[in-house]
Amino acid sequence: MYDSTPSASPAFEVTRRYPAGRRKILALLDDASYTESYDQTVCITPESVANVRFPLTADGDSVVVGAVLNRVMGRADRPETGIVLFIGDDHTLAVIPPFPVEADRVLQGTNGTPLLSILDRQLVIGVILLRLGRYAVGVLDNNKLVASKTGSRYVKNRHRAGGSSQHRFERSRERLVRELFDAGCKVAGDVFGQVEGRLDYLLTGGERHTLDAFIKRCDLMQRHSTITLARTLEVARPGQAALERIHNEVWKSRVIELERVR
Repeated sequence: MYDSTPSASPAFEVTRRYPAGRRKILALLDDASYTESYDQTVCITPESVANVRFPLTADGDSVVVGAVLNRVMGRADRPETGIVLFIGDDHTLAVIPPFPVEADRVLQGTNGTPLLSILDRQLVIGVILLRLGRYAVGVLDNNKLVASKTGSRYVKNRHRAGGSSQHRFERSRERLVRELFDAGCKVAGDVFGQVEGRLDYLLTGGERHTLDAFIKRCDLMQRHSTITLARTLEVARPGQAALERIHNEVWKSRVIELERVR
């Protein structure tokens, strides 16, 4: 490993960012292998990303890897699951997988094996979907929804009036939000209890500020903090229908395409 914070690193320009499911990832890898687009495949674990310590490339240097990662995410926003880079002379493909990279590796050419091994993992995943007024909790076992429960609690919309009336309204609204959070937290405990000790990861979906407040209030979230991923699943309306298709969001990777600036 080599700790690199270069003062004159190569320059890269991000040309595209998009989410990609397993089928799209397979198509990208097939195309890259056929066209021999990349010289190296570099796998970086979350720990190495967090500590800005990157694997040595075939040239014995990590300057290019560090420059790509800094351009992809910025120094203050590191991918929590690590990253897989496919590095070519002019074009680089960065894939942030849905679940953690397990080992730092440098491989020659386009080698999709480490990335596909992540996408082929059989995991038990807990999901909490939450928006003010509705919640949905589920457990996915190898992409199959094996336990679920949904519910709703009325939460008043924001009140724009002033004076004592507004203060009473806000206190009432805060109480309703707490009741929603407590109901969702209890349901999550009941649903996750059906797979006690088997959860590999926990993900949340919905409105980020609402989820942040829920996580602070729900003691179950504190107990599962070590397996909770920070990314937010996209969901418009928490409910059974959303849970039935949420595996598509759970397993999405993030793809960033970059061009080297000469």
